Amino acid sequence: MDMDKKYRKKLNAEFLEMKPLMGVLTILNNAENKMFIKESTNLKAFSNRIRFELNNGQFDNRNLQDDWIRLGEKSFVFENTIIVPWEENKIIDYKKKLQKARNDLKEEQSKAKNIY
Repeated sequence: MDMDKKYRKKLNAEFLEMKPLMGVLTILNNAENKMFIKESTNLKAFSNRIRFELNNGQFDNRNLQDDWIRLGEKSFVFENTIIVPWEENKIIDYKKKLQKARNDLKEEQSKAKNIY
């Protein structure tokens, strides 16, 4: 039993050390060549939350929400377009770094797509 406790303690410590995937999420409306772009420090949780809100008619971007209702989920693709790596032993303003990545992507994509 002692070994089991040590193993659980080790797994718990490893879990606490894990850093969520952060970066810029895009939601592409394939039917109409539109794109939603937003950054997050936890892409998986953010993506799940947005999908939940869209499916329940609660997303705060009304244009995207209306298109989601009109076209259905099958017309949209969620993608972690930019991944920003965590850097150990450095003090970094990740919020600023993520906002810059989002703004750069918006600027780049606005030439080819309509941005929500």
